[in-house]
Amino acid sequence: MPPLPFSRRADQSGARGSGSASSALDRVPLLAMLGPDLRKRVRKRLSRRRLAAGKPLFRQGEVADALFLIAAGRVRLAVGDRAGHERVLRFLGPGEIVGESAFMAETPHVTTATVVEDATVWRLGRPDFDALLGTHEPVLRYLANLIAERQTEANARLAAETAPEDARALRGYVTAIFSPRGGSGVTTLAVVLGIALAERHPDDTVLLDLDVLFGHTLSTLFLEPRGVLAHVAPTFFQGFTERAALDHYLLAHPSSLRVMPAATRPEDGQNVTAEHVRAALGALRRHFGYVVLDLPHDFSEVALAGLEGADRVLVLATPEPTTLADVLECRRIFTEVLAIAPQRITYVLNHPLPYSAVPTSEFSAATATPWVEVPFGGDAPTRAALRGESLLATRRHNPVARAAQRLADQVTAEASELAALSGRGT
Repeated sequence: MPPLPFSRRADQSGARGSGSASSALDRVPLLAMLGPDLRKRVRKRLSRRRLAAGKPLFRQGEVADALFLIAAGRVRLAVGDRAGHERVLRFLGPGEIVGESAFMAETPHVTTATVVEDATVWRLGRPDFDALLGTHEPVLRYLANLIAERQTEANARLAAETAPEDARALRGYVTAIFSPRGGSGVTTLAVVLGIALAERHPDDTVLLDLDVLFGHTLSTLFLEPRGVLAHVAPTFFQGFTERAALDHYLLAHPSSLRVMPAATRPEDGQNVTAEHVRAALGALRRHFGYVVLDLPHDFSEVALAGLEGADRVLVLATPEPTTLADVLECRRIFTEVLAIAPQRITYVLNHPLPYSAVPTSEFSAATATPWVEVPFGGDAPTRAALRGESLLATRRHNPVARAAQRLADQVTAEASELAALSGRGT
């Protein structure tokens, strides 16, 4: 899957002269590898452009006489054929470079770059690049690696497009919510996010509760199970062509969210395997556009299968020193052991109390990435859960509900981009 920088949307600064914009610009990989003096000289040669959504940054066939650095917004890269059909190649966001392949090859652009969210872009013309960076080996290696990486992504998408029909039918976008510690609010966020997605995509969102020992999703929503994942063999899900075959295991919430419980008793939860998770995910992705996973707080085979099958992993933490240490260890396991690309991970800081033992800035500095925040929402989330109510229905403007709605919008945007990249949407 191509990287979709979920958390980078938080930095929307791009004005020349502001401290935050200068700092953000210096963190762009192309500039971060430069020494202070050279970086300052390059920045002086950059010119800023602001483009509204729908405007082209450059068109296919135009001379590639500049590199572009995105400071804010989103850009769609696509190629058209003689019949007028457009194929989307990738979406790019803050901190990323546009137009590098044609620029380095000194050929006309073979793609069209179109702004899809109002954007601020920095332009570095060829004369300035040649004078300042044309012989800078780290920069040239970085650009060569970037070109090779994006070509690899393009090859992977081509392979996916020619895969068997049953593999290409897996349309659902999977968002997994994981925390290394209990009590961080995983189930609360999974439920509120699931309902927010169900509002945006009626009858097309499902929540798979994989907290197999002590899952509370059903009690939170006041739903009574009819069947659970633990009671069926993984082969049960093979060959489902109609969603009605799943209805016995899908519980309907008034929001239109469907819920599939993995187990309702700890002894049943012991029977759920990674094969169960993969089989259930395959069936749900065929019949739902959006799948939310409520994961256990461990690295059991159930949790690992859920993490590996997710398009987006939300790592949820509370602002405590011990939790930060746990998150750093999880990040090591994700990248070094599970080989989960950092671009697939979003860090979310939940504030269950009105005060924080550790500031958000310390979490961001320790992980070298922005954090999405879920503000303190008072006792409304707990009261809603005790009453089996939807927080979005009863306290729509509660900070927790608002945060979930923002996450739902971002999940929707990423799913739309992924669909466009796979040829299933525009």
